[in-house]
Amino acid sequence: MHPSNRRIAPRQLPPDALEVGVDEKVENAEAAENKPISRFRKFVPYVRGFFGAVLVAGVALSVAWSARRYVLTSSRFAITEIDVVGESTRTEDAIKRESNLSVGQNVFSSDLDAAHALLAKDPWLKNVELARRLPGTILIQVTEREAAALVSIAGEDGSSDVFLASREGELFKQIEVGDPHDLVVITGITASMVSADRDGVTHSILRALDLAADYSHTKLSSHSPLEEIHLAQDGTTSIVIGKSAVTLALGAPPFRRKLDQASRVLAEVDRRGGKADAVLLDNDARPERVVVRMR
Repeated sequence: MHPSNRRIAPRQLPPDALEVGVDEKVENAEAAENKPISRFRKFVPYVRGFFGAVLVAGVALSVAWSARRYVLTSSRFAITEIDVVGESTRTEDAIKRESNLSVGQNVFSSDLDAAHALLAKDPWLKNVELARRLPGTILIQVTEREAAALVSIAGEDGSSDVFLASREGELFKQIEVGDPHDLVVITGITASMVSADRDGVTHSILRALDLAADYSHTKLSSHSPLEEIHLAQDGTTSIVIGKSAVTLALGAPPFRRKLDQASRVLAEVDRRGGKADAVLLDNDARPERVVVRMR
């Protein structure tokens, strides 16, 4: 055969090589065609989650707003009762008025902090607590100060003002009409002392109240009530007892022994038919010596 007339067969490739080449071309074409779609599908779950969260939040806010509007406007939550507990000197009606709370107000919209601030201004109220009891009750629990003595505060101009003192020695209010007045009177404290040393004044009042407690355990207290306790500037103390206003000059503490001594001396004066004006028990150098001034 002449070389120019020889037919040359096409080059044969292995079957597996042909298949691989064709498959790769097909796969590459499909991948190129589906690439934008695949990217979009990748973010679909996130988009759905975002809009789902927005929907849930919107529904929750709507429900919360509707619920809030309901509890603030529904007659079911109107105040039907204001319960006051712990009052003694102050009346229940007075405390209710001072709180500015009233029946018919909404139990949730009522400002309990404002009510507490108003009640805290009342000098009789030592502690105030307010609470809601659903559906329509407001509880006001108070602790009152207990007046233990009247304290006369002397001014620079010679005048004096009378204050109530608590059992803790606190001057908590100036006396007014309607306040208790059948209490022992403490004298000898000045306005300048209160301004300069309030804690010291409180201590002095407590010392006077301790003396009053000691006197209440003596035989004298049954027929000669304690009327006045005078605290002198030099630290000595005297008391006035009974309707006849007998003065017991006690000097410096301690006082229990001196009070027992005064009880025996006055009993002897009464036995003899005399009337004492003052009993002097302030001689600390000679405590056994007692001087009685007669009327």
